[in-house]
Amino acid sequence: MNYPQPTSAKELLPGRENFARLMKTHRFTIAFACFALGAIPLAAQDDPAAASPSTETLNAADTQRRARNAGVLSIYFENDYFGGTDRHYTNGAKISYLSGDLATWGADGWRRSFVEMLPFVNRPDAQKNFGFALGQNIYTPQDTDAIVPDPQDRPYAGWTYVELSFVSKTDTVMDTLSFQVGMIGPHSYADTTQRHVHEWINDSRPNGWEYQLEDELGVNVVYERNWRLYARALNRTLGFDFIPHLGASLGNVQTHANAGGTVRLGLNLPSDFGVKLIRPGGTVPSPIDDTDPRVAPDRDWSLFVFASVDGRAVARDIFLDGNTWEDSPSVDKEPLVADLSYGAGLIAGRWQLTFAQTCRTREFKNQPEDFNEFGSLNISRAF
Repeated sequence: MNYPQPTSAKELLPGRENFARLMKTHRFTIAFACFALGAIPLAAQDDPAAASPSTETLNAADTQRRARNAGVLSIYFENDYFGGTDRHYTNGAKISYLSGDLATWGADGWRRSFVEMLPFVNRPDAQKNFGFALGQNIYTPQDTDAIVPDPQDRPYAGWTYVELSFVSKTDTVMDTLSFQVGMIGPHSYADTTQRHVHEWINDSRPNGWEYQLEDELGVNVVYERNWRLYARALNRTLGFDFIPHLGASLGNVQTHANAGGTVRLGLNLPSDFGVKLIRPGGTVPSPIDDTDPRVAPDRDWSLFVFASVDGRAVARDIFLDGNTWEDSPSVDKEPLVADLSYGAGLIAGRWQLTFAQTCRTREFKNQPEDFNEFGSLNISRAF
């Protein structure tokens, strides 16, 4: 494999020229984001039924009034620093917003036609939520001090993207259909992010970003279903639930099928579909009904522990396989990968804080260690 020639130092430095190139390169992504943000408020403005629901509808939703109105803003941060390493999937950051119930958004006109076209998320009896997110993932080889990376090690790569999600949920089932659009390569500006972070924490400078994957527009379509199969509470305080999931991702970035589940045990357990990592199909944890302590009138705190597993059968991973249409660094990926996670969560009023430690199994053939570890911190607020 022949590596591309290094870019000049000037091209790697942040500044006005890089910002201008970022805006130009991501103009389609920005337009996509503007559509997403513009679509959400229309739901509450255009349909009179949204402001004046029928008496029958109100009676049917007596235990969901607060939860239906609650939008949730969430900030995720993942880093292998929590695992004592600096390699492979080394950093992830994501800010997400999931709206309150917008079930009447597709009641008539072009919006109804649009919603009816979407598979899996158009059940008439379910809550409807729209989600928008902006994220960046960073991947590096194990030896970031080397000027020329080991061709047998994972390539340098970055992925900066926007995500639009459509969610349909009842008290026991949640379907999520997501569309991710973004940039892989130098114009993801992952190299700039990592170098700045290393400067802030007084860590060594990663040297091999000149050999990262080439620029490529990335598109993923993701579907995932979650079931809240078992949820029980003793004396309305100590609770336990089990939340399995099944999904798939299709695109030039990641193509895989996945399955797994989460178990939780705690006091005043939130009524949602569990804690998610930064991954395709992972959604913001938002309340299902008014027993959730973020919206409940008679409780406003929770403390819980959880454990989860997610297994993937991988057909394509651009961060290992390399660019789709250009020659680039690549390694032989493992077809089966699993994430094993455990952690704890705290709710105080409308705020929720969770931390998870994750062990990810070997992702490519020459990976020397059996597991890669990283931590995941999530803070969110219901509105």
